[in-house]
Amino acid sequence: MVNKIWLLLFIIGIFFALHNNRIVEINNALLEAPQDAVKLIISLTGLYIFWSGILQIAKDCGLIEKFAKKIYFITKLIYPELPKDHAVHGYLASNMAANMLGLGSVATPLGIKAMEEMKKLNQNKDSASRSMLTLILINSSCLTLLPTTIISLRKVYGSNEPTKVIPLIIITSFLSTLTAILIDRLFYFLNKKKFK
Repeated sequence: MVNKIWLLLFIIGIFFALHNNRIVEINNALLEAPQDAVKLIISLTGLYIFWSGILQIAKDCGLIEKFAKKIYFITKLIYPELPKDHAVHGYLASNMAANMLGLGSVATPLGIKAMEEMKKLNQNKDSASRSMLTLILINSSCLTLLPTTIISLRKVYGSNEPTKVIPLIIITSFLSTLTAILIDRLFYFLNKKKFK
């Protein structure tokens, strides 16, 4: 479905470029885009390697496990059906730490690992559990305290003050995560009443 949407947008863009006599600009953009993409990938690869390494060191030292125990009171509220001493809490803590650092690409594999652990705990294998749905919502909204990827992108594209957006990102990501949790709880209670 997404491929069809992108194809449709591409065709509409070409049509408007032809209609407005801007085909030369489209051609230049198509030729420059791959080069810009490679530069961007190289710039961000170092960042992801660095923070992935830091998170792996934290995991190997037991810091992630300690972090998981420290934030257990939060994860217990958000994921009440998960058992206390299960491995899933370590993956959830790692996922939350990566999201707080603004590393969505690092958080995704950790979220997948957490989802796999939740799947093992899920009694009904045909549908997602409450915790699985909650993880999807929270991972999508992702509370960010240090948006390292955005700061790096702003620096790559020549921003004089790449960190200026941090307060706004903290506020908006907090509000989006809070909204995700409230929506999750609302639908959970509505479904609970529906099936009583």
